[in-house]
Amino acid sequence: MEQETMIRFEHVSKHFHSKNLDVHAVNDVSLEIRKGEIFGIIGFSGAGKSTLVRCINLLERPTEGKVFFRDTNLCEVSPKTLREIRQKMGMIFQQFNLLEQRDVKGNICYPLEIAGVKWADRKRRIDELLELVDLTDKADAWPSQLSGGQKQRVAIARALATDPEVLLCDEATSALDPITTRSILELLKRIHESRGVTIVVITHEMRVAQQICDRIAVMNHGEVAEIGATRDIFANPRSDTAKKLIRSDLGGERGGGEL
Repeated sequence: MEQETMIRFEHVSKHFHSKNLDVHAVNDVSLEIRKGEIFGIIGFSGAGKSTLVRCINLLERPTEGKVFFRDTNLCEVSPKTLREIRQKMGMIFQQFNLLEQRDVKGNICYPLEIAGVKWADRKRRIDELLELVDLTDKADAWPSQLSGGQKQRVAIARALATDPEVLLCDEATSALDPITTRSILELLKRIHESRGVTIVVITHEMRVAQQICDRIAVMNHGEVAEIGATRDIFANPRSDTAKKLIRSDLGGERGGGEL
């Protein structure tokens, strides 16, 4: 039985213009992300993968093309409808983006406040999420008192607060050490198995993609160089980019900034 399509790009491009420079961050990308899968978008720094993931929830509005959530073209909906759909998409970032003036439970509560959830329901949801990410004993801690892994667990709990259908992970493990990275990936897999949430993973680390992703799209200079099942691309990479990514990850090479 064919899986339902959750997210679809049709000829999506995103260009940035300034006085002295035109940057074509994403060029004519078409791909489908299936409901319930863990889908990786990988590439070296500057490949355009972070720009592409921000097009999923229209944090970046495409210069050209269409972005569909299920059968809804997000480029054509009203601001109110877009806000409602965005509540179905949680997002976590490399630098955690926690509110320093709020404790752990306050950070998790924030999207529930925005959504207008009643206090009793908020409290119940916070307790459930703290247990899910193994931070029950840190409910009253401040972000400055947490390790990097603990901060990312708070960020994951916050992203799950509104019970989204899609979880977008933009380089979510890049600031973490290997052991902490493994624990965060295990948490994401547990969330995926227990809740059936569709997860989109943006990474330049092939090991991360290999550990968690069902399928991956390899990006280079804003374009998709190849796409397929993770095991197939690792066993037989067709594009030069995929071959270089696999070699560089084994050799420990790392890049710089990301578009």
